[in-house]
Amino acid sequence: MSRPKVITIVQEGRPVPPVERLDAEAEVVVVRTADDFRAALPGSEILFLNDFRTKLLREVGPGELRWIHTSSIGVDSLMTDEIVHSDIVVSNSRGVCERPIAEWVLGVLLMFTKDLRRTIELQQARTWQHRETEPLLGRKVLVVGPGPVGRETVLLLRAAGMDVTVVGRSARDDAQLGAIASFNDLDVLLGEVQDVVLTVPLTQETRGLFNAARFDKMRPGSRLVNVGRGAVVVEQDLLQAIDAGHLGAAALDVFEHEPLSPENPLWSRKNILVSPHASGDLIGWRGRVVDCFARNLERWKTGQPLNDVVDLKKLGATAPRVVSRAAATLP
Repeated sequence: MSRPKVITIVQEGRPVPPVERLDAEAEVVVVRTADDFRAALPGSEILFLNDFRTKLLREVGPGELRWIHTSSIGVDSLMTDEIVHSDIVVSNSRGVCERPIAEWVLGVLLMFTKDLRRTIELQQARTWQHRETEPLLGRKVLVVGPGPVGRETVLLLRAAGMDVTVVGRSARDDAQLGAIASFNDLDVLLGEVQDVVLTVPLTQETRGLFNAARFDKMRPGSRLVNVGRGAVVVEQDLLQAIDAGHLGAAALDVFEHEPLSPENPLWSRKNILVSPHASGDLIGWRGRVVDCFARNLERWKTGQPLNDVVDLKKLGATAPRVVSRAAATLP
């Protein structure tokens, strides 16, 4: 297996990552459509997935693939019956997007506390209006989801002087994060913090986790930041909490349906920041993802265990929609 064939799925209209870096190690075939994917599958064992929204695996199926590496941390597009209940090894690109996402979270919390959006509005209106702002130091934050993104976020916010509590699926002690509370404590903790940051994946347990009842339990004027998955938040309930003045603001980088339609009312609220699922996309991130895959490719070729393997069967037990190829073709 000196130069194995590697299929790379890239979203239509998006640039191809610098896969030419792999030329000496693999024969790379870039596909964008279902027909291209079907044509490339025969004889292919490796997929380098560069479109986390792709439906090609649901439409076409995985063929004889034995290893799928994703350019993202999330594996939503791989949660199909054929893949979850197969022996396909799945790995992701940990270490590429976690810190940038954490920096984005810190940035929006700074924007809110220092009222920077209003400062820009006043500048555009050529209005000199002295105002006082809030401190970041000591601000109480709840991070929901202690995974790789949540971990980086907690560490960065604490380094900035914020008082951060962490919630996960189960209560436990963590060597880096300290005490982690369980989801059972969530409702109580919501009333004790000023900011809530969502970094959880989408599972049966987290779908709609933040709904009207949860927003009611948050402190008046508190703020929500979501960099996990859009469907963790019931968007209509969030809008109602914002419009009622109960929540002070929200920053959203993920949405239940992406891209967000121009008609969606989330665009029009001055105290909601809409970001196009780009919090982790630093300049040069595509090259870093290729380098991450290349390191795993070398391990694959030499028979070593892959880095950052994801247990889909474990996720599949709680996945909200484990879709079969047959089901995906239904109207």
